[in-house]
Amino acid sequence: MKSALKEVMSQFYADGIPSDAVARSGSFPEVRNNATVVKGMRRTGKTYFTYLRMRELLAKGVPVERMVHINFDDDRLATITAADLHWVVDLHAEMFPDAADERCYYFLDELQDVKGWERFARRLIDSHRVQLCLTGSSSKMLSEDVATEMRGRSAEVEIFPLSFSEFLTYNGIFPAPPALPDAPRTRGRLKKALSDYMAVGGFPDVQGLDATGRIMMLQEYANAVVYRDIIERHEIPSVQSLKYVLQYLLHNFGRKVSVRAIAGVLRQLALPCDRVSLGNYLSYFSDSYFAYPVPLRTDSLAVRRTNPDKYYLVDTGMIGAMKAKNDAERGFLLENAVFMALRRGFNKIEYYNTKKGEEVDFFVTDKASGKARLVQVSYEMADEKTREREFAALLAARRETGIDDCTIVTWDEEGEEGGVRIVPAWKWLLP
Repeated sequence: MKSALKEVMSQFYADGIPSDAVARSGSFPEVRNNATVVKGMRRTGKTYFTYLRMRELLAKGVPVERMVHINFDDDRLATITAADLHWVVDLHAEMFPDAADERCYYFLDELQDVKGWERFARRLIDSHRVQLCLTGSSSKMLSEDVATEMRGRSAEVEIFPLSFSEFLTYNGIFPAPPALPDAPRTRGRLKKALSDYMAVGGFPDVQGLDATGRIMMLQEYANAVVYRDIIERHEIPSVQSLKYVLQYLLHNFGRKVSVRAIAGVLRQLALPCDRVSLGNYLSYFSDSYFAYPVPLRTDSLAVRRTNPDKYYLVDTGMIGAMKAKNDAERGFLLENAVFMALRRGFNKIEYYNTKKGEEVDFFVTDKASGKARLVQVSYEMADEKTREREFAALLAARRETGIDDCTIVTWDEEGEEGGVRIVPAWKWLLP
């Protein structure tokens, strides 16, 4: 294992730090004597986010010899154990003895795949010579392990697929968010870009690919979640049932997802339908950042327990790659994009049911300020019944909650009515 580690480490220094990393929103949270934990689904750009930090260090005069980067997802390290991890420090000292005596920066990808990694990470932090950064594709494993072993000595950041603004910059459509989005030519370009964004999605490596290449790559990403992040990490009683849960999420995103309903279908298919296992499968997709549960807004634990969560998926491009196109779902796709924009912020997100049972898509609470707002999503409201339904739910929720900040996000309609803002998505999704 020593030789394999040395090979992986040497390759990093031979290749150098990539210079084509595109800036992402959000800063790198680095606190002395604390670990930085970068989390997110596979292929969202976590490693390139750390490359940006390495480039910053180089610009400040820190030589690359004082940096260590290892991807533990590398097949050459497939059999590594916690007992082997000390070779990381030893090999770095052998390769660069002078640099190892200085303050060093360790960037370790998917270290949580090594059983027992936590104590090694804690030793690095306690040495006071290492500034540690961990990246990983499991929110639960990293959060629980870091909380247990490091006891508050970590700063976390989540990386998601490109936001709409990042998509514009990444693809050279706008070098910076447009200052005057309402200008006729700018508005037209933004609407076209949003259509492309909804179809292509925000995974960095699929940008610029043709449809076939993009779909194949996104399907491989989904398979990696199933096999690498779930099956390899957990005991799965029925892989067939797990795959059905994935299909259920893909066909019911933006809707309430009930374990009972899934179990009923599996029973008809003569597949294992243990409800505890099915609940675990849903949590595994959530832990891997593929799916996101949104609970009912209520102060009653009993009421919350009896009302199913709504689920949204990581990327609209991923949804399109995994199922047949259905124009009837364009409203749910827009709702999914709005959810992901809210999820990127420091927000608590719930859905709200009025006393009459009308639903508001998002009850959003800023975790820093505590300020709440209501956000409804409607692709279009030309139909009078649709318009009445959307406004009735939002206005009733405003009366019941006392929240004045109310918005309806549409595809292209804009205005204000009854104190409710109506904002087109191509504008709302900008910073």
